[in-house]
Amino acid sequence: MSRVAVLAVIAALSASAAMAVASTASRTTAGYPARCLLSGQTIAINTKIARLIAPVTTVRLAHARRVHPALAPTRFVFPLLGHYAVPSNFGSGRAGLDWHHGDDLFASRGTPVVAVTSGVVFSVGWQNLGGHRLWLRDAQGNEFYYAHLARYATAAHNGAIVRAGQVLGYVGTSGDAEHTPPHLHFEVHPKPLLRLGYDGAVDPTTYLARWQQIDMPTLPAKPSPAPTCGP
Repeated sequence: MSRVAVLAVIAALSASAAMAVASTASRTTAGYPARCLLSGQTIAINTKIARLIAPVTTVRLAHARRVHPALAPTRFVFPLLGHYAVPSNFGSGRAGLDWHHGDDLFASRGTPVVAVTSGVVFSVGWQNLGGHRLWLRDAQGNEFYYAHLARYATAAHNGAIVRAGQVLGYVGTSGDAEHTPPHLHFEVHPKPLLRLGYDGAVDPTTYLARWQQIDMPTLPAKPSPAPTCGP
């Protein structure tokens, strides 16, 4: 069903709701106040609307998840400085979520996490799922999400302007990752997709592979000892 058709049906259902209000405002039925009937009618109408909109939203999400908009030709680097593995990828199932919005880069606790490009840091702080998390927005408006950090680096504070490769924090297991091996949950949200009615997340794997080839960090022979985690 097209967006126009969905809007037309919603308008018709809204008109039906208005007629229901007019016809029941001054009476009761079977001993129930009119407001109870209206509540039930409203729920039924909202359910119909949700069923109509759901297929359209699903198609839109399915399309957005599989595209990789070109990011500006600026410098990008890999988000970790150290050895890592990627056993958990974008799109896989998650408890309480319809799909995994990023890639999990598993590494030793305390591995430095860096800015993938120059930009502004925002939304630094605790979140139940992401734990110690932060966002980075580049000059073009693309956004990058980092989660499950053990702690933040000094440069990671709201409004901070950082350069590509600058350390933002350290790999950990904060938030809902407390029972998993240490890892960085990383997401890419290209600006063109942020207006599509969802968070704009796309599969970061292609970007990560490209950044690793262009600017591969120097890998230490052995993982660096984990720094003392903050509170």
